[in-house]
Amino acid sequence: MKLLVLGDLHLGEDGYAGRPHPSWERFDAVLTVGDVAHSRVSVANGTLQQEELVGLEEATAFFEHLDDLGVPVLTVPGNHDHHRHEECIDGATGVRNLHRAATDLGAYHAFGFGSELLDDGPEVRYDPEAMTEIDDPDAWLARTLDRAAGDDTEAAVALCDRLEGVDQQFSTYSDGYETLTSLATASEDSHGTIGITHVPPFNTTLDRVAESVPRIGGRHWGSIALTNLLTDHDISFVACGHIHEAEGVETSPARPVSTLATGVPTT
Repeated sequence: MKLLVLGDLHLGEDGYAGRPHPSWERFDAVLTVGDVAHSRVSVANGTLQQEELVGLEEATAFFEHLDDLGVPVLTVPGNHDHHRHEECIDGATGVRNLHRAATDLGAYHAFGFGSELLDDGPEVRYDPEAMTEIDDPDAWLARTLDRAAGDDTEAAVALCDRLEGVDQQFSTYSDGYETLTSLATASEDSHGTIGITHVPPFNTTLDRVAESVPRIGGRHWGSIALTNLLTDHDISFVACGHIHEAEGVETSPARPVSTLATGVPTT
């Protein structure tokens, strides 16, 4: 099966509209991984604020063009267009929003999980400055999960000092992991399983933010729940986006057959 993967087009930004290419007709299905439309962003008191969606008209026309290809089109929302994603695809009757849903795609089982907020990233936020020289994100995550599940009051207090709203963050992680697991394992008779997400897996080459980015520069900014899903289950392929500067392809060490792609226009 030949898949066309599109993501982070940010239509409407700087007047960019986007046009389908004739070569797209040779693909068996289209996957869009979010942020087809662009919204302006502001910062207030150190918090990102979502402003006007400037690419609604362009995104709507783009999805209608994809619909005209006559092949399955599966999509999930990104952090820029999640609040109006349904409007973007409203005129394209053959386009399916796969956010928190699953479907058959030829002989494959496909599931989707997009963004639900602007400041999307790791479900549990971490401070790299609090790590030791020999530490790394995996070690930090294991230690943090152990503390959250244990009865060590002193460690729990220290954790709360570092992570604002830690209860909500772990709730978000649990919801994400349980939802992804349920969706990904819903079919036992498929040739394989394909995932469509906006945020890439945590602690990979696909989620490292450029050092120049304010506030989170240099950090891994992917989904911990998705990383654990790939570790625990046999997923054939995941298409994702979000981190523009980290586009590429990576094979999951835990699952050699799992290929992860972000920001890649075609695959």
